[in-house]
Amino acid sequence: MNKKYRKRKLPKYFFIISLALFLFVGIGYSVINSNLTMQGNVVRKATSWSIGFSNPVFDTGSKTSPTPTITNGTTMTMNVNLTNPGDIYAFTVDLTNNGSVPALINTLNITELTEEQKVYLRWKVEYEDESPLEVGDILKAGETKKVHIYLEYKNLRAKDLYPSSNVNINLTVQANFYLPEESFNTVTITKNGSTKLVQVSNLIQEATLDDFPIESTDQVIACNNGVEPSTDTNNKIVLSKVKQNATCRIESSLANAVTNSGTETSNLAILQNATTDTRLTVLEDQIIHLNLNKKTYTFTTGNDGSQITVAGILNISDINKTGELKTTQLALIEYKENSSGTIKHSKLVRNNSNGIGSTIRAGGSMLILDSTITSSASCSISTYNNNEHINIENSTIQSNNNLAIVVTKPNTVFNIKNSIIQTSSTIAMGPNVDTAVNSSIYLCKNTIISSRYDIKNNIISTNYYYYNNTFMNSSNIPTLSNPNNNNVKQTELACAE
Repeated sequence: MNKKYRKRKLPKYFFIISLALFLFVGIGYSVINSNLTMQGNVVRKATSWSIGFSNPVFDTGSKTSPTPTITNGTTMTMNVNLTNPGDIYAFTVDLTNNGSVPALINTLNITELTEEQKVYLRWKVEYEDESPLEVGDILKAGETKKVHIYLEYKNLRAKDLYPSSNVNINLTVQANFYLPEESFNTVTITKNGSTKLVQVSNLIQEATLDDFPIESTDQVIACNNGVEPSTDTNNKIVLSKVKQNATCRIESSLANAVTNSGTETSNLAILQNATTDTRLTVLEDQIIHLNLNKKTYTFTTGNDGSQITVAGILNISDINKTGELKTTQLALIEYKENSSGTIKHSKLVRNNSNGIGSTIRAGGSMLILDSTITSSASCSISTYNNNEHINIENSTIQSNNNLAIVVTKPNTVFNIKNSIIQTSSTIAMGPNVDTAVNSSIYLCKNTIISSRYDIKNNIISTNYYYYNNTFMNSSNIPTLSNPNNNNVKQTELACAE
């Protein structure tokens, strides 16, 4: 950073982004009329200061009319009509700093939907990598960040959840950018009882540990303020968003980092490629985020239980879509009753010729998104508790023996969309015991493959709903084992929420 930027007292002129939507939603699928405006103004002398929108690209499946109108790079307007539940208006737009100095979000106002509105509307404003816009975000000189605008009129199974009369909703996004001076945060790094204080620039945003290196046996850095670090070399920690002082810990054992984290560590990032031989436990009061960071981890403990047990919240992700968790034992992850978690952009593998066990013993509430869950024996996903709610989208669930997905507990709901469910054995998925009563399985736009039967349903109170799927015989009619025909129904309800 040029020292003159630190020493000069610079006026904090700002750039304003605002977006307003007026939604009229009525029972009976009323048209949603939306007027969107994003605008800004810039007044700057001396140094070059220019931030603007450009290049809007619509999502697949989005309405593409009207195209956002961008004027002078700083004003974007559109009038949107969403006519049916399931309609979306969504696009990605470049936000570019064409100036010669950096810009930092000083204040941010994004209107939150009420809990009632969240039932029938989905509204998101985020960067392309799904991270939220936050105060302290920097747009460097010459940098472009992609911002995703997403508005959806949800397609609901329970039509009585729509509002009974028209409602007027005003949503606003406003970010104030200003020219920052360089400042430094102190990041505390602890390792094996030793402590080092690292100065991190809010503009450079990285902590370099030249005299306190990360060794090949080190596996984890846990930060207590929501920062999820990563590494690009063996001696550098990259903190992508430094909002406040943080305490991060390096551990030689992945298990120690989780089980010893307590309530003060709400986020966990796996950083090094290593084999672990110790089980992990996520406690009820813990929220753990595992960032696989393109690495592979293999659990090798004895064949008498799950390698990871979750009583709280465990989220697993890898934005690079190459990270893996593996086990050669009975099960990889067990989510207990009332636990929850999201598995995103990741691969979970169980390599074990033993016919019992599963890759994931699902419990509580789960979302599996853009991931691969495989098992060399038994099943990939099995239900483990009552009253479970499992959502699977854009994923592959595959087993080389037995069912890919098996429902064994009552009151379970599976929503599976745009995914592949495959087994080399007889049946791809289904309840296989009489205890899976009062369960519902919704199959929407999937490919379901097995050697003889696609699904099994011999339980009178379990309902299958399917729509626009490709089954083993390349038709939209599933091949059934022990069917209760009245409970296997082709209906658009399968694609609703």
